[in-house]
Amino acid sequence: MSKRFQFRLEPLLKLRANAVEQAKNALASAMQLRIKKEEELTERELFFNQLLASEQTKKQTVIDLQAHWHHRQEVQYEIRTLEHEKVKLEDIENKKRDELAEAMKQEKTVEKLKERKKTEYKENIAKEEQIFLDEIAGRTFGKRSRQR
Repeated sequence: MSKRFQFRLEPLLKLRANAVEQAKNALASAMQLRIKKEEELTERELFFNQLLASEQTKKQTVIDLQAHWHHRQEVQYEIRTLEHEKVKLEDIENKKRDELAEAMKQEKTVEKLKERKKTEYKENIAKEEQIFLDEIAGRTFGKRSRQR
């Protein structure tokens, strides 16, 4: 008598769930890239600080001073480049986070619709069962009253 609940938009719900998973994976890879860039930047800054410390303790010729100065300039340029790349990666990560939030929102919308349809289905089934039981009770009462 009772039919099984079927949600017509189940393929859409699966599609939205898949989109959420893809967005999660994209965000995770963006986060890994940013973390890797931060580690690289930290290593470069540490190297620069060690470079400065080693230069101050030694007596050097003018040529050595010039070579160290150029080396410092190059390391500082690398640090600035890494910082710029890190900012770009943070922007990408934020975009991926926004995309994930949007995908989750769309999935939630379809899930709410499914729950609402399921509730309506259960209410309709309950009404049909009640009508059926009332019909049976009416027939049974009718038979009893005719038999008397």
